[in-house]
Amino acid sequence: MDNGILTLFDIDGTLVRGARCHYMAFVHAVSKFYGMEEDISGINYAGKTDPQILREVLEMGNIPDKTIEENFQACLNYMTDYYLANVHQENVMALGGVKELLGELQKDEVLMGLTTGNLELIAHAKLNRAGIDNYFSFGGFGSDSPKRPCLVKKALERARELHGYQGDQVFVIGDTPRDVEAARPFKLRTIAVATGRYSTQELAETGADFVLESLDDINQVKEIIGIR
Repeated sequence: MDNGILTLFDIDGTLVRGARCHYMAFVHAVSKFYGMEEDISGINYAGKTDPQILREVLEMGNIPDKTIEENFQACLNYMTDYYLANVHQENVMALGGVKELLGELQKDEVLMGLTTGNLELIAHAKLNRAGIDNYFSFGGFGSDSPKRPCLVKKALERARELHGYQGDQVFVIGDTPRDVEAARPFKLRTIAVATGRYSTQELAETGADFVLESLDDINQVKEIIGIR
């Protein structure tokens, strides 16, 4: 892209809301492969990767490590299949200002990617349901690694490999402290938005470079990333 700016967006709580089917994919998968029927709604999923969440759920159910490993990938695959089969019933909505912002960034030739804990096929199906998948051709996903910093690294690698990105104007945009922490090893700038479960004060305490109430103010976001 001509202006050399790269933005890496989280999905849940940053771009969209209402992904109930994703939760149900976990419920059905752990029941099928591990016989777990416990209520897992109380777990704080914010900013975690799907493999990380799955492992935490199984450890909470006291599933032996050997049993976890034997069925782990099959369980993740089933989650993806379940989600893809049921996403048409999903009420995923783009958050306020998101569609307009993405459209403006595309016009301004900003390269846009993802850093999301969602498994890759789930991520794209979710964004497609919300009507914004066409803006994102690459990213780092939960299917790449259970560790969120690795997703940032993978997204950067793909930006270079797939799009020839050589710039250093990179912004990681997310709604949780984990989004901010994941960018730190790479010395990237961070924009934290209080559209998830964390307040502006909580996000400011993470040391994020910029903290916003939402992505509604498109001109403010453009000014932050250097577009006049």
